[in-house]
Amino acid sequence: MINTLPFDKFLQTLQTSNRTLDFFVDWQKCLKNKNEISIALNHLNFLLGKDTQELKIYIKSLFEEYPKAFSVLNILIAVRDRNDLVLDVDGNFYPLNSYFENCEKIYEFICQTGLEQIFCNRNIKDLNDFVFGIEVGLDSNARKNRSGKAMETYLGSLFANAQLSFEEQVDIRNFKDLHQAFGDDIKKFDFVIFGKDTNYFIESNFYAGGGSKLNEVARAYQDLAPKFEIFSNYEFIWITDGKGWLSAKNKLQEAYKYVEIYNLSNIGNFIQKVRK
Repeated sequence: MINTLPFDKFLQTLQTSNRTLDFFVDWQKCLKNKNEISIALNHLNFLLGKDTQELKIYIKSLFEEYPKAFSVLNILIAVRDRNDLVLDVDGNFYPLNSYFENCEKIYEFICQTGLEQIFCNRNIKDLNDFVFGIEVGLDSNARKNRSGKAMETYLGSLFANAQLSFEEQVDIRNFKDLHQAFGDDIKKFDFVIFGKDTNYFIESNFYAGGGSKLNEVARAYQDLAPKFEIFSNYEFIWITDGKGWLSAKNKLQEAYKYVEIYNLSNIGNFIQKVRK
């Protein structure tokens, strides 16, 4: 039997969340994104506080002097992709950036999106601060992917505290014999732990919510594990957690028969195994 913890017990010990307080906002990314367009934003600041009746005139003046300033208008409405399609009053679709090509279209964009209020109501003093707030909001969309990174960070701290010898994000090509067994599949493992007689190749993830991806992940690791069986000094380990697995427990149970799997409640058992 690969796993000493009964599957029912494994499910019972799955955690609801792995979020720490630093999970919610990637401040450095938000600052970086804002700084990359700060020159354009500084030029657009010229429009702040202008009267509604005069806004079109000042847009024309700024466009003639620095047309690139308007290339970031999509961020002001919290849209990253400048090629996003929008519907006009005649039922035609146009990419957002088609509105940034001349001052007439820019004025139309600003009025129809409601940005006219932002420029004219004198409540906003600096678009750099405004965009930084937008970036923080947009960053919340990245949280789905952040749970996996948080899992890796937490496991890395556990392994370091246990004084294990390990590397992160290891390319399989660093192990020629294993790479040959994988064929053309160029894979990176989240961790490789170097034990006394065995190297442990680790994949880790955390799923707070369900979805079809969980079935695909379980199937992929079930297919991956047999490739290690021909090696006496390599083992594949899967560390996963999150109550999202309750929606895909049948597929996880199938993988549990073939893959050595740990969650955060029994990861200490794996660490003890490595240190023997």
